[in-house]
Amino acid sequence: MQRRIFFLVWLILVSPCRTEIIIVDDDGPADFNNIQAAIEYSNDWDTIYVFPGTYTGTGNRDIDFLGKAITVQSVAPEDPYIVAATIIDCDANASDKHRGFVFQNTEDSNSVLAGFTIINGYETVGGGIYSNWSSPTITYCVITGNTGRGGGIACEDAYPTISNCTISYNNGLPRGGGIYYTYDEEVITGAVNINNCTFIGNSAVSYGGAIEGG
Repeated sequence: MQRRIFFLVWLILVSPCRTEIIIVDDDGPADFNNIQAAIEYSNDWDTIYVFPGTYTGTGNRDIDFLGKAITVQSVAPEDPYIVAATIIDCDANASDKHRGFVFQNTEDSNSVLAGFTIINGYETVGGGIYSNWSSPTITYCVITGNTGRGGGIACEDAYPTISNCTISYNNGLPRGGGIYYTYDEEVITGAVNINNCTFIGNSAVSYGGAIEGG
């Protein structure tokens, strides 16, 4: 409890006045106990801090940024122990499909997802994360054990920046185990930007075990 109070006081002291800090905790005092509710409450430039825990079920999967320029992050995205302990468990399968996060409302680089482990997603497109006509920032995430066309991440007519992520043991069904992307060259003026990411053990039924697209 003392550590949580200290953290909250620190956030208030260091945060610009124009933004709001929103706290999510699944098992302790907080503003919200699910991430989607916090996003719905938030305004542009707010930051949502998610405390360690396993987040699953309604409000904690299929999480939509709703086009907002916000940051949704664990309490320490660059700390691998915190990332490993802040889990989005989609708890999905072929008959009950869900993913972790979705960007589908023209989000740009000011929509930031940082410092989560995303597991057990299963969707037709984008098992872990789906980005459509958007360009969010995805950083310091571990995306593992998800299934779909783009088991880890699928980008359709989108060009997110994906950096410092570990994308592992995802299944491309049928293609793009780690990342799948496609875009209309006549419309999209960029492409998926992947920096300093690690790909481990991803596979695909047809082709593109790690990355597939064009």
